[in-house]
Amino acid sequence: MSALDDPSRDRPASMDAIDKHAEQAGKLDARALNDQAEKVNGAATSANDLGDDLKVFRDDVLREWDGKDADALGDHLEQLSKASYKVSDKAEAAKSILQRVSEILEDVKKKVTNLAEQANDNDADNRKLISAARQRKNSSDDENEIESAASDIERLRQLNEKDSNGKKEEIEQALENAEKEIDALLEPLGLEIEGGFVELLPADTSQTTPQSAGPGPVNAGGSPPPAVGGGGGGGGGDSSGGGVAAVQGDGRPAKPIEARGDNPAKIAERFLGRNAGDLKGSGELPAMQSWVPNDVNCANFVSGCLEAAGLIDESQASASVAELRANLKADGWTTVSLSEAQPGDVVVSNGGGHVVLYAGDGQFIGSNNINPDGSQQISMGGGGGLVEILRPPS
Repeated sequence: MSALDDPSRDRPASMDAIDKHAEQAGKLDARALNDQAEKVNGAATSANDLGDDLKVFRDDVLREWDGKDADALGDHLEQLSKASYKVSDKAEAAKSILQRVSEILEDVKKKVTNLAEQANDNDADNRKLISAARQRKNSSDDENEIESAASDIERLRQLNEKDSNGKKEEIEQALENAEKEIDALLEPLGLEIEGGFVELLPADTSQTTPQSAGPGPVNAGGSPPPAVGGGGGGGGGDSSGGGVAAVQGDGRPAKPIEARGDNPAKIAERFLGRNAGDLKGSGELPAMQSWVPNDVNCANFVSGCLEAAGLIDESQASASVAELRANLKADGWTTVSLSEAQPGDVVVSNGGGHVVLYAGDGQFIGSNNINPDGSQQISMGGGGGLVEILRPPS
C-alpha cells in the first residue's frame, strides 16, 4: 500500500496527545477539594469559637479575681484567644483558596474537553475530505486527475496536521495557565503541584486509553455518514486540482446562476431547502466541487456563493474551512465584530470547524448538517461557537 492510500496516515500524530489531555482532564475531580475546603471551614469555625470562649473566660477571670496572678492569667488567655482568631483567619483563607482552585479545575476541565471535541470533529471532517480525494485518485484513469487528487491528499493532510497542532497548543496553554494560577494560590499554604495535573488524577489513569485514539480510516462513501455537530466542513481541499466530470444533480439545468455583484447571503438564500449534495453537482455554483462528501460541504457552499458574487475566483475556493479562511485573509479580508457584521460577511464558527454567511439581524445561512442521515442542507443557522467574522476589502 502506498503512503497516499494508507488511511492511518490521515490522522495527525498530535491527535493522540489531544485525546490523552482530554482523558486526563476528564478525570480531574474538584469535589475532593471542595470536601477539604468544608473541613477547613469547620476548623476555622472551631478556632473562632475557641477564641470567643477564651475571651469570655478571660473576662470572667478579671471580673472575679484580683491581683497579679489574675492579670497574668488574663494576659495568657488573651494571647491564646488572639492565636485562635489567627488560626481561624488562616483557615478561612485556606478555605477560599481551595474553593478557587476547585473552580479553576472545573474551568480548565471544561475548556480542554471542549477543545478536544472540536479537534476530533475537525479531524473527522478533514479525513472525510482526504478519503474523498483518495477515491478520486483511485477511480480515475486520467493521469492529470490522478496527480491532482494525489496533490490534494498531501495538502489536506498538512492542513489537518496544522489544525490539530493548533488545538493541541491551545489545550496545553490552557493547562499551563491553570497550573500557574493554582501554584500561585497554593504557595501561601506551602503546597505545590510538582508533577502537574497528572498528580491530581486517580491512580488508575494509565489503565484507560482514549476512545478516539485509533487511526482508523474514515469512509466517505457507502453507508450514510453520521451527523457532524455544528455543521462540519473542517477539512481541506480546493478547486485547483483539475476538473472532475460533473455529477448528476437534482434535475436543474447545469447552468451557473447570474449573480455577479449580488450579496453572497442573498445568493445563499436562493438555495434555502436545497441539499448540498444535489447543489454541488447542479452546475449552478461552479466553484462548488462535486467530489466533496455530502456532510462536509459548508466551505464548499460558501466558496460557491462568494465566487458567484465575484468576491473570489475559483482558485481561492476551498472545501476546507481552514484553507478558505486563510485564502480570504491573504486576500485582504478583515476581522469584524458581530455587532459590526453585515449581510454577506463570512462567519467562521463551531470552534473553527464550520463556516457560514452572515444574513443580518443576528441570523446566519449556510450548508448545515440538518438532514436525518447527517448530510447537509442549505438552511438558516450554523453560527454557534463563533470564532471570527471576515469582511471583504472595500
